[in-house]
Amino acid sequence: MKTPHLGEAQHLPLRPGTNVALVNALGHVVVTEGLEDKAFVAKRCDTDAYNRWREFIAEPRHSPEASEATTGVPAEAVRQAARTYATAGNGAIYYGLGVTEHSQGSTMVMGIANLAMATGNIGREGVGVNPLRGQNNVQGSCDMGSFPTSCRATSTWPTRLLVAALRPCGA
Repeated sequence: MKTPHLGEAQHLPLRPGTNVALVNALGHVVVTEGLEDKAFVAKRCDTDAYNRWREFIAEPRHSPEASEATTGVPAEAVRQAARTYATAGNGAIYYGLGVTEHSQGSTMVMGIANLAMATGNIGREGVGVNPLRGQNNVQGSCDMGSFPTSCRATSTWPTRLLVAALRPCGA
């Protein structure tokens, strides 16, 4: 891809239905090559859950070499993409409905989140996991509390507060 905005972009043309294998291979590289942000993980992740994921993702079956036949993406391209993301300083993942609407959507979103957490790319400016919703402002509306049972950032209102908040002024 040659655009002034992408610079040294890397494209990983995977086979349909192999996105989880690809994100696992990316995670495998991060873990086995020591590219984790260990300070972030220690501070922000559940240690037991993270260590279980780390042990799972480090298994040889998740290596780029093992997944190449499945995904169709050359192992070295996967390794380079994982290194680029993990060492970028600020790495952000953006994805569209294809990820969430796929039969493996939930698993893929968890894989993306795990990759972002392993590299410390959550919770600061210029990083994050950023779903692009199908309608222009569905995500923004949700985040700003447009649903009667939600606050900003999608936390849920306790029922007693919801009733008080919906009461007309002066009632």
